[in-house]
Amino acid sequence: MLKVSKRQFVLCSTAALCATAILPVAAQSSFPDRAVKIVVPFAPGGSSDSATRILAEQLSTKWKQSVVVENKPGANGSIGAAQVVRAAPDGTTLLLAPVSIGSVNLFLKNPGFDPLTDLVPVTQIAEGDYVLSVRNDVPAKTMAEFGTYARNNPGKVFDGTFGGGSMLAFQQFADQMKFQRQSVSYRGEALALNALMAGEVHAVLSTLTAARPFIDSGRIKALGIPSKLRSPIAPNIAAADESGAKGFYVNFWFGLMAPKGTPDEVRKKINADVAEVLAQAQVKGRLYSMGLIAKPSSAEAFGKLVQFESTRWLETAQRAGIQPQ
Repeated sequence: MLKVSKRQFVLCSTAALCATAILPVAAQSSFPDRAVKIVVPFAPGGSSDSATRILAEQLSTKWKQSVVVENKPGANGSIGAAQVVRAAPDGTTLLLAPVSIGSVNLFLKNPGFDPLTDLVPVTQIAEGDYVLSVRNDVPAKTMAEFGTYARNNPGKVFDGTFGGGSMLAFQQFADQMKFQRQSVSYRGEALALNALMAGEVHAVLSTLTAARPFIDSGRIKALGIPSKLRSPIAPNIAAADESGAKGFYVNFWFGLMAPKGTPDEVRKKINADVAEVLAQAQVKGRLYSMGLIAKPSSAEAFGKLVQFESTRWLETAQRAGIQPQ
C-alpha cells in the first residue's frame, strides 16, 4: 500500500489547486489553436456579410489562424444558426447574429433550438441605418405618400423582405401607415434589391449600405430613413419625421454569438480581440464608408440587446397576427 506523508499530500493538493486555477488562463491564451469559422445565416452581398469579411481578415492576421466566413442562408436565418448551435462549444464556430436572431421562433414552429438559450452572446460588432426604397414608377416621394399609395391599392403593392428583421420592420411600418402588406421573401438582401430594380416588388426596407449605390445611380428612389436624424453618409435622404412617418424608428445591428457552453474565458478572448480590431482607424473607416458604425460591446450588453429586440419583435408579430409555419 502506497503511503503518502502529510507534507506530500499538502504539496500535491496545492499543485493541483494551482493547476486548476491557471486552466482558464491557459484556455484563453491558447485560443484559437486551429481555424475559426463564422457562419453568416444569409446570402453573400449584404452589408453585415461584407463587414464580417473585414473582421475575419483582421482576426486571421491577429490570431495567425484561418478565419473562414461561411454563408448558410434560409428559413429566416435558422439554418445557419442551427449549424452553430450543433457545433462544439469551443469558440471555433461562431454565428454572425443579425438583429432578427431572437425572432426565429416567431416564424418557425420547431426550429430545433432556442436562440436565447442555445446561443450565448460574445460581442456586438456594428450598427447602421435602414432605408425605405421604391421602384421609380411608384407615385410616392415620402414614406407617408407610400402608405397612402398602398392603402389605395389593396392587394396590389408588394414589398420584398430578406429575413425576419426586414419582415418585422416593414410590418411595423405597415402597422403605423395602416395598410395590409403583400410580401415576397428573398434569400438575401442583394436578391431583394435586385427584385426591386427588376420590378418584381414595389418597395424594400433594406440597409442603407446595400441600397445606396442603386439610389445614387437613380435605379431606385429613397423615401426615407426610419430614424430621428438623417444619416451622415446620406444627408440628402429625409429622416422618418420629415417623411411623414414620425415614430417609425428602427435600425439594424449585428454581432457574434457562440454555442451554449463555450467557456467564458474564450468568449472574453474573442470579445477583447474584436474590440481591438474595431478600434483600428482603418477598420472603422472601411465600415463607415459602408454606412456602419463600429460598436463593440461587452457580452452582457449584447445579450440584453438581443433580448430587447426579441421582445420588441414578438409584440409586432402578435399585433400583425403572424403565426409560425
